[in-house]
Amino acid sequence: MRKSFYLTIGIFFTVIFLFVFSVRYFENANMEKLKNTSGYSIVLDNGEEITLSKVSDKAIEYRKVNLNLWSINLVLGFAIPIIFVISGFGKKLSDYLGKVSNNYIIQLALFFIIYVTISNLITFPLDYYRSFVHRHNFGLSNQSFYKWITDYLKNFGLNNLVTSAFIWVPYFIIIKSPKRWWLYNGILFIPFLMFVTFISPTYIDPLFNKYTSIQDKELQRGIEHQLSMAGIGDSKVYQVNKSVDTKEMNAYMTGVFGSKRIVLWDTTINNLTRGETLSITAHEIAHYVMGHVWKSIVLGGLLFILVLYLVNKTILWILFHWGGVLGVTKIHHLAFMPMMILVINIFLFLSNPITNTFSRYVERQADIYAIEMTKDNSSVITSTIKLHENSLVLPRASKIYEIWYYSHPSYYDRVELAKEYKPWRENKPLKYIK
Repeated sequence: MRKSFYLTIGIFFTVIFLFVFSVRYFENANMEKLKNTSGYSIVLDNGEEITLSKVSDKAIEYRKVNLNLWSINLVLGFAIPIIFVISGFGKKLSDYLGKVSNNYIIQLALFFIIYVTISNLITFPLDYYRSFVHRHNFGLSNQSFYKWITDYLKNFGLNNLVTSAFIWVPYFIIIKSPKRWWLYNGILFIPFLMFVTFISPTYIDPLFNKYTSIQDKELQRGIEHQLSMAGIGDSKVYQVNKSVDTKEMNAYMTGVFGSKRIVLWDTTINNLTRGETLSITAHEIAHYVMGHVWKSIVLGGLLFILVLYLVNKTILWILFHWGGVLGVTKIHHLAFMPMMILVINIFLFLSNPITNTFSRYVERQADIYAIEMTKDNSSVITSTIKLHENSLVLPRASKIYEIWYYSHPSYYDRVELAKEYKPWRENKPLKYIK
């Protein structure tokens, strides 16, 4: 029985390593192809000719390092919970916490805090290199080490505090409804998604960066005009000082009812023309008025119910075959938490193609909406080029990486759409704006 358990783990990691090898092979082939592809020119509506430059060596090197970091991070995400299980540390920790307190809720919280703390200690060198050293090496970050470590500890502490305070809820449901826990927890996940989507940007994000009104009043009036056109003129407009952290650009719209807001990174305002910035805000407005946020919440909730259903079936199978090896007989046993995390991670990983296919679909819809709202294809094209080239993003990825990890259409695909989509020139109806 123990031999079959280790054999299954060996087969699983063999599959993961084959996946990593395949992605790396096709991504490296894609980079070689891009290196041998020359840039091409586009004539804008104003007659100006711009050139999409050949992919820089810097962008290629940045992608190669990212690929190495992705490989390590993926393997670690599966390896850490397995280490807890096969080392017996999870079982020993569970037994120890049973002596510390008779309260199951306290035991759960302590086990989770210790598990996450050890996991973060293991991944800390990788996190530090990936989000600080690596980004400074390629000129994408302005962040001081003090700001980085402060944000890291805030994020770690906040996540630990909130999750440990409420982790008893899904476990209480497991105990009370061992046959339907996956359904009830999946349904409960929907308001959690709503919290993350709508509440977190309003109350959590300001803990990390300063939000102010937009200083460029002409730009603010342009955005307010767009919001009125979209029927959400009561939305607020802010900028956030992301320049203390990064040189990259972004914007987003969040909130609901009276908390609706559109937020621009100051790097976006400082590096783009007003027309280019308005093309980006039109895209973000599209996500809100087309209901992409709500659709994503519903899809995410339904998908998570399916994931938990499969997790339940898998975990029951594991307990039936190897419960004796693991020293546990119940799903809610503390020592089984790492195995639960592992199985959830596996099915979330397998669901990536579904969530990202939907994401690319709605991103394309938002691109079309932005073009229709602004009728400024030139600004859409130049802003897309600046956003991607400034972030050292490659024009396109290999198919396997795009399917599994790309939440947006490729850079070249978005430029091609903006170049070709002009229905008003042929007196054709607009697709989304009536």
